[in-house]
Amino acid sequence: MINKFAVLFRRCWHLLLPAQCIWCSLPRAAAEHHLCSFCQQALPVLPYQLCHYNLLLLPAISRGLQNAKFDRLLCLALYQQPYQHWISRWKYATDLAAGELLLQQMCLLLTHCSNNMPLPQALTYVPLHWRKHQQRGFNQAQLLAEALGQQLQIPVLALFNKSASLSQRGLNRRQRLSNLQQSFSLTPQAADLPCHVAVIDDVITTGATANALARLLRRAGVTTISIWTLAVTPAADYSD
Repeated sequence: MINKFAVLFRRCWHLLLPAQCIWCSLPRAAAEHHLCSFCQQALPVLPYQLCHYNLLLLPAISRGLQNAKFDRLLCLALYQQPYQHWISRWKYATDLAAGELLLQQMCLLLTHCSNNMPLPQALTYVPLHWRKHQQRGFNQAQLLAEALGQQLQIPVLALFNKSASLSQRGLNRRQRLSNLQQSFSLTPQAADLPCHVAVIDDVITTGATANALARLLRRAGVTTISIWTLAVTPAADYSD
């Protein structure tokens, strides 16, 4: 009831004083959207029709994710503007408007793709160490998983624990692999898993985190593993 009242209030307020697009500052058409129609149409997209809705089949992406231990990859775009700005604002500046925009865009993508690819029976997410979670106040991967799970009516499971380690930010492939050794473990919820699970994260760079979690899921009996993220870093953007 409170959520319905909040939506109604937002729509009425928008009629009186239209909100601005968070990218170009022009008025936006609907109160529920954070972008104007021009910016929405100008967003970078990936050629999903050319890769059967699996980005691992695109050479520009697969070159940077060699020896991937997962089967399918889906994301909004390459790690570039404006997504790079919004992801950084959400994670490191607690910009809730940027976070809500990214959640909306991911839900739109799944609406478009869900009829053209196999859907998982369960979603899970990359965990944060409890200290980082306490410092940031939220886990962006968990919020993404919960939004997508609600939209697709797929259960969200907390399958991984995260031990303390250095941040992956700014590390190359070799450093990331070394940093992730023994960083993750399975929770008791991983006792009886379906055959297809999707792991949700914000950005995939070298694939080191995704591969570490995929190995754990394989050991738990999962046969098909999808990775769903907001963005993927092109191979040329980081060194081995």
